[in-house]
Amino acid sequence: MRKLSIVCLSALMALPTVAEETKNFELTPFAGYRFGGDFDYGEEDSTTRLKLEETTSFGLLTSWKYDLNRQGELLISHYSTNFSEHSDFIPTKDELAITYAHVGGNVTVSKSSFATWHVAGGIGFTHMSPQDNKLDNETRFSMNLGLIGKVPVSENISLHLSGRLYGTFFNSDSSIFCNEANCLISISSDLWVQQELAAGISVAF
Repeated sequence: MRKLSIVCLSALMALPTVAEETKNFELTPFAGYRFGGDFDYGEEDSTTRLKLEETTSFGLLTSWKYDLNRQGELLISHYSTNFSEHSDFIPTKDELAITYAHVGGNVTVSKSSFATWHVAGGIGFTHMSPQDNKLDNETRFSMNLGLIGKVPVSENISLHLSGRLYGTFFNSDSSIFCNEANCLISISSDLWVQQELAAGISVAF
């Protein structure tokens, strides 16, 4: 009986350690603000800048433990914006949805009692979907680089703050969003860049 009591007591004392060790996953729904990303519009001899409106984004970050200081990540970030009203480009429907789907990871670079800081990055694809069905969708290879801050709220929950830089790869002077007649929208560089600031709640389990 005494041996059984000792075994039970040892098991109870080990529960917090076991619970902590089994928290290998984190789910982080987030909302953000995305900006940047200009296009060129017009013919070769006469082009103007075509801007996207800055607006809110939302997404989901799934993280899993790789080792003590590193995590793997699956990032989905989406937003719907509009072509700038100040441009000469006036499609029938001016809404544009842009989604990033990236696999990557993060590494811890600083720890304190208040927060932990992580450098993150990933690679994957950018999907651009114009609302105007006369314009083609575009899917391109892309990557991201970011900084993440995690502020603990409880044992399982933390406030998640992040800033990310997204880069989508194109051939220089690529034409995109073509319709049946022509391609009047283009990107004049090899890398198309957007930025995103976001906040969310991370739940560990």
